[in-house]
Amino acid sequence: MRYWNSRLQKMSAYIPGEQPDKINEYIKLNTNENPFSPSEVVLNAIKSACNEQLRLYPNVTSQSLRESFAKLNNIEVDNIFVGNGSDEIFTLIFRGFIDPDGSAAFPYPSYSLYYTMAEANGIKYDRINLTDEMDVDFTRFLEKQYNLVIVGNPNNPTGKGCDEDEIRIFLDQFNGLLVVDEAYVDFYGETVIELVEDYDNLIVTRSFSKSYSLAGLRIGLAVANRDIIKGLFKLKDSYNVDRLAEVGARAALLDIKGFEYNIRLVLDNKEYLEENLEELGFDIIPSKANFLFVKHPEMPSKDIFELLKEKKILVRYFDGSIQSDYIRITVGTMLELKALIKELTSILEA
Repeated sequence: MRYWNSRLQKMSAYIPGEQPDKINEYIKLNTNENPFSPSEVVLNAIKSACNEQLRLYPNVTSQSLRESFAKLNNIEVDNIFVGNGSDEIFTLIFRGFIDPDGSAAFPYPSYSLYYTMAEANGIKYDRINLTDEMDVDFTRFLEKQYNLVIVGNPNNPTGKGCDEDEIRIFLDQFNGLLVVDEAYVDFYGETVIELVEDYDNLIVTRSFSKSYSLAGLRIGLAVANRDIIKGLFKLKDSYNVDRLAEVGARAALLDIKGFEYNIRLVLDNKEYLEENLEELGFDIIPSKANFLFVKHPEMPSKDIFELLKEKKILVRYFDGSIQSDYIRITVGTMLELKALIKELTSILEA
């Protein structure tokens, strides 16, 4: 740590969900990955792209992916930026769209990487508690003159979404930059991308990690007004998205049949998980994502987390006020969920 600067020394490290070495020995329900494989269409597209063209740099703007996304969503190509996952996009936003003396605000609990990135870039920030119903109270983000606000829609780890009318009302009053993180929006389809046409202070981000089963490719999108997109291109690394990632993401985007089939499987399994957790007495936060945020009135969530881990079933437990009362469970395959319910039943009976 001798050569760390003061900012690096003070910042809190982001702690991702556990990725065990012998992953095949575990039921992994802790990182919100899609339990189902990318479609054959997508896998074949990636395999076909493994050719002599890999000696060349990829397209500097991921143009083919931007064009496909623009056509499917009825927006202009110039309103789209492609990044190395949504995480890169957040990094660029902190780097180029808020001054060092500015301030940001994020809901709490929410995706903790927002807090880490603010600290990494020396940005002061406030954490605004969710309501008792785990909703975002947008009026509280107007109590100070924040330069940047990021909200998840749906929010992680709660799974609750934000109402489009509330976002519109907030944008009518907010003078800073609002980022709506739609990493999980595909599961219920309640996007606010169309608001970009009306508000020049809105950025909507998307991910291919969850609904498209492509977490390993690291692909994210940002939709915003042209000036913001130009700024993101100016900030990014020269070749931030590799050739295989662009090909795979574009194939996934165009494989609408495979996408809809995948989503239907996840939602069917989510319904099964909800019903069985309710029978076991769990309190469940209504979720519009591929995970559930739950607690049991008769047993601490940390104990449940640790006992499941002993059985090699990984769910997510977070330290901290509010969220430490809960565990977050990713929707897995039916076999995985049945094994989970069996172990939870044994734990609670014991």
